[in-house]
Amino acid sequence: MRTTAELRESYLSYFQSKGHVLRPSSSLVPEAYDPSVLLTTAGMQPLKPFFLGLEAPPAPRLTSVQKCFRTTDIDEVGATARHLTFFEMLGNFSFGDYFKDGAIDLAWEFVTGQMKLDPAKLWATVYRGNPELSIGADEVAIAAWQRVGIPPERIKRLGEDNFWKAGPTGPCGPCSEIYYDRGPERGCGKPDCAPGGDCDRFLEFWNLVFMELEQHADGSVTPLPRQNIDTGLGLERGAVILQDVYSVFEIDSFQEILGWVAGASGTSYDDSEAATKAYRVLADHGRGMVFLAAEGVKPGNLGRSYILRRVIRRAVQHGSRIGLEAPFLARLADVVIEQMGGVYPELKEHAKEIEAVLTAEEERFSQTLERGMRLFEELAKGKEVSGEDAFKLHDTYGFPLELTRELARERGMALDEDGFAKRMDEQRERSRAGARGEDMRAAEFSSEAGFKTEFVGYEKTEALTQIGALEEVAEGLFLVKLRESPFYPEGGGQIGDQGFIESEEAGAGARAELEQTFRFEDDQALLFRGEGFKAGERVRAVVLWNERFPTEANHTATHLLHKALQQVLGEHARQAGSAVRPDKLRFDFSHPNALTAAEREEVERLVNEDIFANHPVHTFVTPIDEARELGAMALFGEKYGDMVRVVEVKDVSRELCGGTHVRSTAEIGAFAIVSEGSVGSGMRRIEAVTSGAAVGLLRERAAEADKLRAELERLRKETKKRPSEKDGAGPEIAIVREEERSGVKVVVAEIKGVDAEGLLAVSDQLKNKNAPAAVVVGAVDDGRVNLVCNFDKTLEERGLDAVQIVRAAAALVGGGGGGRAGMARAGGKDPEKLPEALQVAADAILAAL
Repeated sequence: MRTTAELRESYLSYFQSKGHVLRPSSSLVPEAYDPSVLLTTAGMQPLKPFFLGLEAPPAPRLTSVQKCFRTTDIDEVGATARHLTFFEMLGNFSFGDYFKDGAIDLAWEFVTGQMKLDPAKLWATVYRGNPELSIGADEVAIAAWQRVGIPPERIKRLGEDNFWKAGPTGPCGPCSEIYYDRGPERGCGKPDCAPGGDCDRFLEFWNLVFMELEQHADGSVTPLPRQNIDTGLGLERGAVILQDVYSVFEIDSFQEILGWVAGASGTSYDDSEAATKAYRVLADHGRGMVFLAAEGVKPGNLGRSYILRRVIRRAVQHGSRIGLEAPFLARLADVVIEQMGGVYPELKEHAKEIEAVLTAEEERFSQTLERGMRLFEELAKGKEVSGEDAFKLHDTYGFPLELTRELARERGMALDEDGFAKRMDEQRERSRAGARGEDMRAAEFSSEAGFKTEFVGYEKTEALTQIGALEEVAEGLFLVKLRESPFYPEGGGQIGDQGFIESEEAGAGARAELEQTFRFEDDQALLFRGEGFKAGERVRAVVLWNERFPTEANHTATHLLHKALQQVLGEHARQAGSAVRPDKLRFDFSHPNALTAAEREEVERLVNEDIFANHPVHTFVTPIDEARELGAMALFGEKYGDMVRVVEVKDVSRELCGGTHVRSTAEIGAFAIVSEGSVGSGMRRIEAVTSGAAVGLLRERAAEADKLRAELERLRKETKKRPSEKDGAGPEIAIVREEERSGVKVVVAEIKGVDAEGLLAVSDQLKNKNAPAAVVVGAVDDGRVNLVCNFDKTLEERGLDAVQIVRAAAALVGGGGGGRAGMARAGGKDPEKLPEALQVAADAILAAL
């Protein structure tokens, strides 16, 4: 086991073999299971309802690889060798099954048996206890670690960092961490150097949390009725150990991104401290922004939208420092999507949307960056950048303080950092609620309003109502709580309504657009953009029917799809998640295999058959026990009260559902499947469209079939004239060396008339034409050198590494690069040395063969 992919697969396979049920990664947007936070930050977070006893887990043992995003140390990303915002967390979980001994046994067996780590380099930390809470040292964990083979001197007793809490009250318990000793050469040299210190010698990579206590409001703790296990092994940190590298950015999963940066910028990772930081920022933020955009997050000024904006702008700023000219984020995103789309199919499914979101924000900030630079040049005429000016550059133009500091130093100017810090503190005080996230702020606002909004949106899409409470969030943005609301708040897989409010007061004429809906069980709050409204005012609230109706059609269609899948595939095909929007629907379900063409066609036929049958759609509220007796289907993960709403499509299905629906299936119009694919082991996803979009898609399919038939006919008639060279329109290929060694064709060439992406395409052509081949190509584009090493897949087995070859060549042209063993790219700044670099690459390949 060496690669990140191998570690991921080995972990899941191991724990599945130990009776754990695989759970696919949940969304980075945790609204469904934890609205108190903006993003998913840990592997256990999606499982909180199980740990808190609010829901029954699907199995007593679960395992997962959860995508996570943390912003606590965002400013440290790039400055250190270990900080990341986006990462993957491996986890195994037990709900009332095994406890401390079992968790330690499983962890020890995996790290020594599967990861093959030297037991002599493994340390453990345990909780030393807290006399004030009458909690003693974790002697059970200590005994377990000694039993598996860790001597007492390598078991460290630590304080409150080794006691996990869900919050001020709730489940808690001691935790135990596994550390890997990377050697004294990476240590601080102190006699007491050990896990828990500040140096890089001991790397913590696996945390075992023993949930056995409950903390109460008075500070006391009592035993939980059921003992649970939550563990987290950081995938990237595990890879650092397996690959024996210093920095997390040196592991294999970052090399393709770093290679692209080198090729696109013409710089090297270690050109300077600023270049190293820029490479790290682009590698980490590139992954993070792609995953956030894939979840539907849009850049903005609140909550997770602001996080995405901050990540994008930080990447653009650092990219500009190494010569990357905007727009470049879409190309960076392509590298991330290509590399990680196999594990996370949603990246490829939403590639176009991701690129559009990133490019729009990048172009917007690029203009801001230029204006900010112009402002700084004006300030540079003085002797000092004041705290007020530094704050303006930060707050108005998005300049990090570190950039202002660096620019000031270059011009011999002082910087009033204390004044800047004072202004930042004042801003933080003003925006404390915003820092908690718009969800928490809206929740507090709704609670403090003192009344519950009555939702009337099932019956009507327009209502005369009153603003019961109002709170300004920012200029032009305000939270509202209506007495009666026709707006459906996002929940149950259905997107929130769009619409507006208009003042009913004579001559007022004010209007505000609905920006976001917030759901709090059976209550809601709304965020509007506009001006001129106040609490107590009468308003007309209007839902946009052209958005609500297709959403309703798509929601009812998911019920029909659910039934059709069970008819075609079997009762095991049960809903595991959904997303209902005006433009399309997404439906996740349990099934081990891809649908065959015949199955997909039959599912589509059955749904359309039910649509054309014009079945009435009824809804009613009933006690949950009665609903179950009626056979109404409850969905995993949903929370239900004593009284539930049932949506019944007559003669087809009956489900518990709080969403909005059409009155009869004929209103759906038509149904067409757009895609079907995997979202994890045993889980499939269908995306589909209805109404006019479905009719349009079916017409496109018919037109495409006609076009294909015409093309086939044209090819039959064409008997001659196969295209050859492009008469000077294509790249100019000059072969530098061409030799055969040990059955492998070594081809080295200088290419003219191509950019970095075109150079990669030429290397693919040469490799395929001369297979099995080792190809090295170089080109000069706009004064920068681009290099590509592209090897036949069989050469990797013979120990040939494209990364080593391309880095050796790049060193001669003043650059650096990266990638994978089979294909690596690099950039450089010295075009005159390109011929020499190509010869060095050729010699290295021939010597290796």
